[in-house]
Amino acid sequence: MKRLIWTGLLLALLALTAVPARADTPYTTWALGPKGLLVMTQDAYTPLNEVDLPVSGPEDMFVTKEGVIYVADAGNERIVRLDNNYEVVQSYGEEVLDNPTGIFVDDEGVIYVADAGLAQIVIIGADGEIINQFGRPTEPLFGRNREFLPRKIAVDARENLYIISEGSVNGIVQMNTMGNFIGYFGANSASMSLKMILQRLFLTDEQLAQFIRNEAASPSNLTIDHQSLVFTITAGTSPEKAIRRFTISGKNIYPDTWGSTAFRDIDVSETGVVLAVAPDGIFEYDLNGTLLFVFGAQDTGNQRLGTLRNPTAIARRGEQIIVLDKDKNGLVLYETTAFARQVHEGVRLYMGGYYQEAKPYFEDVLDFNGSFIMAYQAIADAYFKEFDYEKALENYRYAEDREGYSQAFWELRNQVLQRRLSQALMAMVGLALVSQVATRVDRRYHWSDPLRTRLERLKEIKLVDDLRFMFRFIKKPADSFYYIKKNKRGSLLFAFLIYLAVVVIRVLSLYVTGFIFSPYASPADINVENAIVTTVGLLFLWNAANYLVSTISDGEGRVRHVVIGTAYSLFPYILIALPVALLSNVLTENEVFIYSFTLNLMWVWIAIMLFIMIKEIHNYSFSETVKNVLVTLFTMALFLLTGYILYVLFTQLFDFITAIAQELRLRA
Repeated sequence: MKRLIWTGLLLALLALTAVPARADTPYTTWALGPKGLLVMTQDAYTPLNEVDLPVSGPEDMFVTKEGVIYVADAGNERIVRLDNNYEVVQSYGEEVLDNPTGIFVDDEGVIYVADAGLAQIVIIGADGEIINQFGRPTEPLFGRNREFLPRKIAVDARENLYIISEGSVNGIVQMNTMGNFIGYFGANSASMSLKMILQRLFLTDEQLAQFIRNEAASPSNLTIDHQSLVFTITAGTSPEKAIRRFTISGKNIYPDTWGSTAFRDIDVSETGVVLAVAPDGIFEYDLNGTLLFVFGAQDTGNQRLGTLRNPTAIARRGEQIIVLDKDKNGLVLYETTAFARQVHEGVRLYMGGYYQEAKPYFEDVLDFNGSFIMAYQAIADAYFKEFDYEKALENYRYAEDREGYSQAFWELRNQVLQRRLSQALMAMVGLALVSQVATRVDRRYHWSDPLRTRLERLKEIKLVDDLRFMFRFIKKPADSFYYIKKNKRGSLLFAFLIYLAVVVIRVLSLYVTGFIFSPYASPADINVENAIVTTVGLLFLWNAANYLVSTISDGEGRVRHVVIGTAYSLFPYILIALPVALLSNVLTENEVFIYSFTLNLMWVWIAIMLFIMIKEIHNYSFSETVKNVLVTLFTMALFLLTGYILYVLFTQLFDFITAIAQELRLRA
């Protein structure tokens, strides 16, 4: 018995002290989370092995459908083929190639080589014999002064060659297997900065020639998927635009996404998973551009398994990722985890249109990581296909997909209207009948006379009179401001109550605005303090700036008149802002014009009221009023700039004083 007790205690102790088994990964894995930010997640890939190859400075790699690996061994001027044990079993082009930098192998085993040293394309048969070899196109359309320096190559199902020529701003060079030039394809667009626009406006052609030409960056690598669609990466461009996916007509259909400025290679699997490698990590996407995972780290000299030095190519083979590292002269292998396999299977089904079949996989993914945005998107689409619009709405909100949310809400709203429309109409008719009966009874028995008497007494209260006066602005704004100027109507107390109402309505509008029209995915994202400070600050700046400017420019209005007049000018905001915010909850993207038009009408109305206020309060002409408004806005900008400068200076002063205090404390 004692032995059993001691054995139990020993097992319990081991259970408490045991550390869960975990792969020793030298990097962190990230996934796309809420608000478009990266969140830490479980490992998608773990380092498996590093394989040294008998190569020198390898530039490119190709993995066939059967898993056969070809490597462009640039340093040894050859192409090598590896077996399953990563041993070289055959070499190609040793007597022909000079600096092979790009490689593609078709289904027949024909090898297409982009040789930067020869400035040629070399086509090698599966038996190692040279099939064709050609250099710069001779067709006039290629361009007389265009250089041809092939770096990378890909071939589609029709045996059209897509060649990355170094420095080719016109895009990818298209040729056939005979070396004939077909055309340019998939050129990047050049961005135009404000500086460049101003230069073009004010500088002569001779002066412009002294500046760097505004040309689009040349694609740096490419691949072709199983649908013969071309993917390119462009190093040195903005990270969001580094990956492009072109249709047959040359139109990019890949959205801006998370990326890198230093992409080296790209790979697309038949399951719809896109891989791109950079020295600082490996990026994985679906075909819609949604980032699935980011992982990897540079080798800083500690030689940890899974780190990279100078990756030049990437490919997928089964459940493995293979990266060719030029500085390591070898391969770095990564193995897919159970978590990533669930994601990949879900992505495969989802990309194929099998939304319901993909849903269980993404539900399992959420068990691993509850912030995985792609999973919510896929689950929402599945519920939409199942006509479960309420659950679709919930998941579209989590996925922050306003377009999908709008479509689901449209369908749900139609269902509710079909069920409740007749009841709503009957209720409206009933209310109308009750109203008619009540009116007739009141006319006969005068039941409402005591209420009317009390309301008339309320009008004698100053604040109630100020409230009634506010509605006068709808019909006669100019006369109303005249009464304010003559101190006949309005009060500072009621003006500050209006300002308070504006702040409260501003905050409430942020919370009650529908998801489709709100910039926030969740109420938790709303910064109430910032909204209050911004609103109060703008109101204060406007009143202060307008009074100061009007004083300088012979305005007749006093501070009291400006404060009260501005408050009453904000009446349209009090009248419209909150109802529109509430209305947005029953609108879809198809009715966005209602939401936008109403808000624009509100701001135009406020602007007109402020204009009339300045004109009447300060007794300006039309041109003087326009000048006053512009100078007021300029003064507000100066106040903001001055405040920012003072904030920076005081922050630096505080940091300086704090540093001195710490130094004195250490020396004491």
